[in-house]
Amino acid sequence: MQLISKILVGYDGSKAGDKALEYAIGIAKSFNAKLYILHVIEEGKIAIAPDSTMYPSLIETMEKQGRDLLNKALENAKNAGVDAETLLEVGTDAAETIINVANRLNVDIIIVGSRGLKGLTRFLLGSVSEKVVRYANKPVLVVH
Repeated sequence: MQLISKILVGYDGSKAGDKALEYAIGIAKSFNAKLYILHVIEEGKIAIAPDSTMYPSLIETMEKQGRDLLNKALENAKNAGVDAETLLEVGTDAAETIINVANRLNVDIIIVGSRGLKGLTRFLLGSVSEKVVRYANKPVLVVH
């Protein structure tokens, strides 16, 4: 029985995201596992109303940026010899989207980066990684 055969990494292009991707690639290579690299566009954080005429072009721009990030991440995984696939999702909450995708793909582990928020800032803002850890029904590795 293989312990880890499918891995999901949440990737946003940040330094923490880069570290999470690096760990995910290493773990996927070690276990010869399939790696899913997920980028989430959070509709809830877009400051333009969905009925605005600017909204479709903004989403299109964000999708293009997301695809560009994912293509670079995929190239890193392929160069390391890892079987990888990218996913671009639009959702209202990144953590919820990560958890839903993890369940849909039935992955064995979720890997996310930590933004390193501390104290009151973390308490007030919350974080994607904290929500994923709290609500996912899969093991979660948070990379600092």
